[in-house]
Amino acid sequence: MAISAATVLLGGVTASSTAQAATGAESVAVTSSNSGDITSSAEGRRALTEFASSVSGDAPQLAVRSAADLATDYRVLQVNMTQIRSQIAPGVKCVDAEGDTYVQDLLVAPRTVENIRYEVSADILQDPNYNPNVAESRCKADVFWDETAPEDVNDDPDVAARVAPYTQKYASDCFSRKAQYKSFLGDNVYFSYNDSCWSDYVTKYDGNSTWNYYSVKAPSSCHKNTATFLTSCGHGVERNAAKGPAVKWDDWAPAADSNGSCRDKSISVSVGPLSVGGSYTHCETQKIHKYAQNGQMSSYWAGKEEGTRATQHQVSVKVAQNAGRPRWTHWINSDACLPCTK
Repeated sequence: MAISAATVLLGGVTASSTAQAATGAESVAVTSSNSGDITSSAEGRRALTEFASSVSGDAPQLAVRSAADLATDYRVLQVNMTQIRSQIAPGVKCVDAEGDTYVQDLLVAPRTVENIRYEVSADILQDPNYNPNVAESRCKADVFWDETAPEDVNDDPDVAARVAPYTQKYASDCFSRKAQYKSFLGDNVYFSYNDSCWSDYVTKYDGNSTWNYYSVKAPSSCHKNTATFLTSCGHGVERNAAKGPAVKWDDWAPAADSNGSCRDKSISVSVGPLSVGGSYTHCETQKIHKYAQNGQMSSYWAGKEEGTRATQHQVSVKVAQNAGRPRWTHWINSDACLPCTK
């Protein structure tokens, strides 16, 4: 399909209609009306097994569990993206350069996460092709979810024990998204995966009478089916302002965008007087978006490759004492292309 002057190109997806006002919904929740729970089906069991294998580097305990056992903690949702996008980008048929349509997401989600939804993320707003007055700019919506409430733990004992400060991981889990395209004939054409995890940390006995220190680590690994190229992989986190306390920046990593061959990237951050370390192998281009909003940050891989690619970052914040632990919201995306050439 030739791209006309009136067609916006955004992340490899075009929109087939002419420009029109972007009057779509800001957020569309995943509900029983636009998705189906297929956890107990053969496809659902297969998705759980693939998910456990894909996240084994960050969550090795999942790889040894059966699909039936995983189903007690995770559900598999088949999301009608045509319906989702009809609300986010009404009147627009979002297709790729060959006319293939992005029709379905397969989500593997912890049963504990809340408010799974699709939104036009802050990262999409950064795209140079984004125009808030053009509905086609909304073709790429990211999937969002909120972490469950942390345990009601007192990080501020009335009488501090004589204990050296230490960091403690108090929560972790993983979430997967498989985005699927179909041709105009209805055949499955290609798809991309984003397998994302997170780990939440606190520094105990930090010695500070004003602040408590927390961090969230956000790794993602993306791949695609054999007939396509992977073109992007992203993961973002932000404070859940509706349900959690206010936060202030303490530290973040990586600090800036980078380009080059495959290399180790450090994501170590200070968490008050201590630090939480980490590194991963990154290839080609990594984009870092650190926003003015405290605690809001995302990391993206960008390129055109046939193999698996990863991105990862870590956010560290401080919270007023006795305000409770922070609540985190995540968003992820990935993209692939069939007609593109390297």
